[in-house]
This record gives sequence, C-alpha cells and structure tokens, in this order.
Amino acid sequence: MLLWAVLLVLIAVVLSAPLSHYFGRKAGWFLWIPLIAAAVLLVQAFAASNGEIVEYYPWIPDFFNVGFHLRLTGLSLLFSLLVLVIGAGVLFYSAKYLARTKIISFYLSMSTFALAMLILVLANDLMVLYVAWEATTLASFFLIARSGSHARKPAVRTLLVTVTGGLALLAAVAIMIASAGSTVVTEVLLADLWKDPTIVTWLIITLVLAAFTKSAQFPFQSWLPDSMVAISPVSAYLHAAAMVKAGIYLLLLFSPVLAGNTLWLTLLVSSGLITALLGAVAALRRYDLKELLAYSTMSQLGYLVALIGIGSPAALTAAVLHTIAHALFKSALFLAVGVIDHEAGTRDMRMLTVRKMAMPATITVVLIGSASMAGIPPMLGFISKEHLFEAFLGADLPGLLPWVLTGLAVLTAIGTFAYSGRFALGAMGHYRSPLNWINTPRGTTANLKPVHEAPLSFWGYPAVNASLTLILGIVPFVLAGTVSSAATGAIGSPQTVELSLWHGFTPAFALSIAVMVIGAVAVWQLPRLEAFLVPRPLSLSGLGVVEDLRQRTIQLGAIVSSWTSGLNPGRHLVVPSLLLISIAITGWFTVDELPSQQADLTRWTDWLLVIIVAVGVIATVRAKTRVAAIVVLGAVGFSVTLWFLALGAVDVALTQLLVEILTVVVMVLLLHRLPKSFGKQEKLSKVGLISAVAAGIAAFAGTWALTGRRDMSDPAKYLTEHGAEVTGGNNLVNVILVEFRALDTLGELTVLGMAGVAIAALLASRKPNPIRPVNVISTSPISDPQTNTTFLRAFSKVMTPILVIISIVLLLRGHNEPGGGFVSALLAGAAFALLYLAAPTNETRSIRWPYMGLIGTGVVLGAAVGFIGLFEGSYFAPLTWDIFGYTLYSSLIFDFGVYFAVLGVILGALNMMGTKRGLDVVMEQPSISSPSTKQPEKTQETVK
Repeated sequence: MLLWAVLLVLIAVVLSAPLSHYFGRKAGWFLWIPLIAAAVLLVQAFAASNGEIVEYYPWIPDFFNVGFHLRLTGLSLLFSLLVLVIGAGVLFYSAKYLARTKIISFYLSMSTFALAMLILVLANDLMVLYVAWEATTLASFFLIARSGSHARKPAVRTLLVTVTGGLALLAAVAIMIASAGSTVVTEVLLADLWKDPTIVTWLIITLVLAAFTKSAQFPFQSWLPDSMVAISPVSAYLHAAAMVKAGIYLLLLFSPVLAGNTLWLTLLVSSGLITALLGAVAALRRYDLKELLAYSTMSQLGYLVALIGIGSPAALTAAVLHTIAHALFKSALFLAVGVIDHEAGTRDMRMLTVRKMAMPATITVVLIGSASMAGIPPMLGFISKEHLFEAFLGADLPGLLPWVLTGLAVLTAIGTFAYSGRFALGAMGHYRSPLNWINTPRGTTANLKPVHEAPLSFWGYPAVNASLTLILGIVPFVLAGTVSSAATGAIGSPQTVELSLWHGFTPAFALSIAVMVIGAVAVWQLPRLEAFLVPRPLSLSGLGVVEDLRQRTIQLGAIVSSWTSGLNPGRHLVVPSLLLISIAITGWFTVDELPSQQADLTRWTDWLLVIIVAVGVIATVRAKTRVAAIVVLGAVGFSVTLWFLALGAVDVALTQLLVEILTVVVMVLLLHRLPKSFGKQEKLSKVGLISAVAAGIAAFAGTWALTGRRDMSDPAKYLTEHGAEVTGGNNLVNVILVEFRALDTLGELTVLGMAGVAIAALLASRKPNPIRPVNVISTSPISDPQTNTTFLRAFSKVMTPILVIISIVLLLRGHNEPGGGFVSALLAGAAFALLYLAAPTNETRSIRWPYMGLIGTGVVLGAAVGFIGLFEGSYFAPLTWDIFGYTLYSSLIFDFGVYFAVLGVILGALNMMGTKRGLDVVMEQPSISSPSTKQPEKTQETVK
C-alpha cells in the first residue's frame, strides 16, 4: 500500500509535463487528484493496521541490505498528510495563480517536491532518507530559481546553506551505518551505538546541523526570508508542509533515542528560542506581507525545535499539535497573500493602505488565520499554544530554568500576537505607519479604485484551511487519535492525548490571557513600537554572511583556477606529476623487498612500441605547428592501440583506436579557429619539463615494480572462473562493465551526458574564436569544395551505412565477443564523422539528429534497466528473456543506453563545434556568421 501511494505521486510527476503542455496552468486541477488519492490510501492502510506498516523492496541487498524500505507510523502518517493534502491544495490553487509562462517547470518541480517529501517521511532506510532529503533541496532550488533573474542569487544562497546540512546528514548516515551495521532506521534506533557517548555526540552535532539548515534555525535562518522571491504557492508549500518541516521530522524521528541528552537539549532549546524571538522581532520590522510571514515561520519553527529539545512527553505532544496548527494557518495565510498580490498587484502594506480592499472572503481567511497564529480562542492555534506553555512549565530542568524558558516563550508569543495583528491590519488596508497613523484621516481611500474579490476557485482552498483551524479548535478531540499516534512515534512509547478547548483555569491559560492582553496593547501601540524597531538597521545579518561566503568562494575558485590558466600545459601537468613523484618516493622508502617476478613478461615488440611512443612524445613536445602536433600525437595514440592489441586486450584496443580517430576529428574542428603555430608563451617551461620527465620515470618504476610480482586477486579469480557462468557472457571486459560494475558504469554514463551538456553550455555562454583566414589559389583543384569532396562523398554514401551496421553488430555481440555499447557507439560516431567531413559546406553537413535527446534517452534507459532489476530483488539484477529462441539479457538494454548517450555526445560535439546550425541551435543567435558565410569574402581578398 505504501508503494502504491508513492507510485500515485510519481504518476503526478510523470503527467505534469504533458498536462501542462495541453491544459496550461489549468493542469493543477488534474494534478491534485493523485496526491489526494495517495493520502486516502495511506489513511485507510493505517486504519487497518496495528499502528505500523513496513514494506521492503530490495535495492542493493549486498550492501547492508539497502532497499526501498518504507514504514508508516503515526508520525510519518501525520507528515505524509501534510505533504499530500497541502500539496494537493497548492496545486489546485496554482491553476488560478500562475501566469502563462514557465508552467511546465512549476508543476514538474512541485510534484517532484511532493514525491521527494513523501519518500522522506516514509523512508525506513537511511540511504533512501538521505537521497530524498537531497532531492527536496534540489527541488526547492529549482522552484526558487524559476521565479526570474532576480531569484538566481537567493536560490544559490538557499542551496549553499541546505547543501551544507545535507553533507552533515550524510556524515550522520555514514556513522550510523558503520556503527549499527544496518541501514534500516528501526534497526539503527534499537542498536547499541546510542550507548557510546562519543558516537552520540557526533551524531547530535551532524543531525542538528542538518535539521537547523533545513528548518532555518539560528544561525542558519537567513535563507528562509531570502527565498521569498519565489511565488506564493511555492512559499506556502515550503513553509507549511515541505522543506522546513523536513528538519522538524528528522528531529522527531531521532527524538526517542536522543531526548534527555544534555547536548541535544542545550542545542535545540537555545537555538529554538533564539530563533523564535528573532523571528518575532524581525516580523515586526517588515512591510511585505509575505516576508512578514516568512519571519513568522522562523519564529514558529523555533518553538517546535525548542519543544523537541525539552523532550518530555508533554513537550513532544505539544510539538506534534503545533505542527498541525502551524501547517493549517500558515498555508491559508500564504495563499491568501497570493490572492491579494494577484488582485492588488502588491504585497506591501504601505501600498495596500491607500486601496479599498473589497475582498470579504479573502480578508475573512486572513482574519481567521491571523487569529490562529496569534493564539486566540477558539482557534486551533490557541489550543496548541496552551500545550506549548504547559510543556515549558513542566520541563524537567533544574532551578528556575523552566520559568526562564517559559518567560522567553511568553515574550515570543506576545511578539507573535503583535505581528499577527499587524499582518491582519496590513492585509485589510488599515495599516498606519508611524508617520501617518495620527495625521492621515480615516476614510481618505474611499475614492480610490477598489480591489475586488477573486473567484471562488482562487480563494476556496485557503478558506478550507482557515475553516479547519477554526473547526478543529472548537472540536479538537477529532485530532486526538492523530496526535496520539504521532506522539507515540516521537516519544517511543504509547501515548493517549486528550484535547479540548477548555482545560480549566490553569497556569498555561493564565499565561495565554496575559499574552492576549499585552499583545492587544502592542497592536494598539504599533506605531510607537515600529518607531522604535524599524529605523534601527542591524549591523550584521545572516544573509550578509551567506552572501559574503558565496562571494569569497567564487574568489577562491578564481584563485585556484588561475594556477592552471593559460595555454601552457606545464601548469596543468606540474601538480599531478609532483603527486606521482611523491608516491614513488614514498614507495621507495616504505615498501619492503619486492617479490620476484614470475617470468620475463616483456617481448621485443614491447620495446619497439615503447621507442615509437617515446619518439612520438618527443616530436609532440618539439612540434612548432598545431597540425604537426596532432599528427605525431595521433601516432602515439595508435602505438598504444597496437600495444593493447598485442597484449590481447581487443576491446580496449578497439576503444582506443576509435577514440583516437574521433579525437583527431574534433581537433580539426578547432584548428581553423586557432593560430597555425604555437606561441613562445605556450612552450613547456623547464620546471614542467623536469617534472614531466621525473613523473615518467616514477611511472616506469611503478610499472616495473608491480607487473608480474603478485598472484591473481580473489575478485579476478572469481570473474575469470565464474563470470561466464553467472552472466551468460564470454566477453569478460563487457560483462564486468554492464553486469558487475553496472552502477559505476551508470555513473560514468551520467558524467558523459553532463559533458555533452557542458559543451552546449560553454558554447552558449561564450562566442567561439573567429575563423582564421585562408589563402586559396583560384586555379587549385581544392579551391572548389563541391568538386574537392566528390570522391569522399561517394565513399561516405557506401561506408556510412556499412559502419553503422557493423556498430550494431558490435553492440549485439558485445556480451560474448569484442564489442559493447561504448565501442559500437564510437564506431557509429566515426561513421557520422565521415559523413560530416564529406559535406562540402556547413549547411549541408549539419547532422539533423536530436543529440541532446539521445544523451537523455541513454541515461534514462540505463537507469530504467536498474529499476527493472528490482523485480528480481536488486537494483541492476541481471534478467534474461527467451524471445524466439534468442536469449535477451538486460545488460544488452543497458548497453543500448550507453550506445545512445555516447553517440549523442559525439553528434553534439560535431554539430555544435563544426557547423553553423549547431552553434545557432545552442547559442540561439542566428546572426552569428559561420565559415560558409564569411569565407568567400576573405577568399576574394586573398586570391593570388
């Protein structure tokens, strides 16, 4: 049932692009349905269980039994409902809010965000939890960055802070897996590692760092208001149900084993209350309604973190209840601000005060949500605030510390009441600044253009959440079961919670009355309060620190890159050469006597090839022109190819040969944009020459010391003895790549695809060098490209299909004979290179294939084969099918993915670097001239 819930949200992800394409922004009216269906499915499954559902689907079972391990408890059900129900509402709401641009990216990112959050809260495997955690980081980055050019820097700053927390979580995951010997969360929570003070200390530091960066807690709180550049639906989802709630969930997940720890309590309570107080004060200084809500989110999250830090059953129960209340009133308020902004064209309360707000429904949502945020009865926020005060008063802490913490909580609650009133007045257009509160006569806005109410389909969902915070406040016992089961998961023992609007006259109720009275006075005196707070700028801001860190990181990158800048290869080679020399020197003094060589492993042909390679290297270094360097460097490559062939490594030899051919083709594409000869500044320096020679000696010594002086390793023995039996393939090189190391090959395949994208990005961001003019003799037979390429064009028409057919044969036979996806794609690329070189002009040689689509298809196909293997118990588990007597291996499908991706990169390189059309497609600048358009003019000027 849990997997089906995940798949339902995955359906929303898959359908988001086509639905957005056909229905535009109205796609939101369809995409919310899978999320609600998933929520209903989870509720039904949990109701039919005994309080816990566990499902396991193997992923990498040989590595600590890693799998798609899902677990539904009361705690994960609560957060799943927040993710799904509020996510569905936001998608429905967006159908009216969105503009007519970037719709596909919004719905795709939002549905992906919902999927990542759902997997995060259902994950019972640390690896799955970490992957989902990082997926939410990326999804939030894309949602913020898509808001326009002004959102680029805030998105990057958000990414920097949250990725730092992701690295901390990765460290915590590694520690837990190494200490517990398992990746299953339930097994880790029951392991003995929590008895080791050192391990627990490191886990607390890393987990707290991860949660604080995600939930915007001091001193990492600055990214949350900075992310307000995103549109209102994104802000509502990030603040009410996703992103920031991920950090709260992580703290609650590990609370059963860390509650009561002094370091845990100190970090969470101190940072939580500081954040709560800072957020409340900052909210009183902001005029943008959405920015005010952002700081209020910081403040409310600080409450939750402090409650989790106290760790008592009452505190954790209060945290669960306040999580629900906060999600309801904050989503309603953010979406209501979106309605106001959409209809009025502004969120600034100073601008709204000169408008007549004829929006009764939206203002009602604002008033109800603000009352719940302020903690006014009979709202759900009032009940959660009373439980919060009771938790602080009942904290098991020494001395007057409970009263001190309660005092800080009350002070923050007064600030909450004040900024809630300020928000409501600003949204209604009744805000008065300290300058015009007394002098501006009331009613002067009557003659201005009023702001009319939005359609029901726009404010309907915010009204639902606002109504729920009122209804659940009147009949809170409806939530008793949900809160009890969620508190059970956070505390680690069965809990029974009783909720009611009236608990009698208790100390917590007295504090609530005091907060409302003092808060009402603060709202009444808002002009004087703002006159004290607003004019005082802060000398240090968290946002400034993050931005300074970002700038200094860029500066450091510029310094490091300057070490290898320029065309002198010596700068690039010195560092790796020195490292290689250091390894050789270390081995000389540390390695004991070497075993004797098993036999004389060299032949006279080896020394002949060594001499050829050495001559080629010397000639390359001494070459004066680039053409000469390419020729002699190609000789080195072909000599190495012969060496591989002589050693019996046919697959490697074929790959090397085709790489050399294509490398020469790509170099030729660049030659006509570079000077003919090397300049003096490009010569290898003496330091580079000495280091290169020393590195060569070190490499030779290492090869001589290691070759033939040990027996075959155990993995090599297993592969040679059992490889064919296990995989059904006789080509050991290929089966290692696509069977035993398929996951690693998929990573390399992804990197290769990114290289193709990087080429496109590089050419799109920087105009290539101009074409070097060429002197052409008009009477020469090569002056006419049409005549000059006649033979090559005729030859290519015959050889290109033959080479493509041979490449397919190599692909299909790679499992048993030399071949495979990579080498066959290289051969197909060579065929297209021949076709490309045979064309007489740029216009006719353009290869009209979707090379970016090929790259994406290859990577997706390779990953999909791994998921198919899950049906046999493991990611990339080998599968076979008998089709008409022919055995089809899943590794062959994986090889097709390799084939498509490699071919796409080759075609992209040829098209983008060698043709006018390729550059125009990438750079989107049709006016850029190509050799074919400018060359004739140059030719006429230089005819001899």
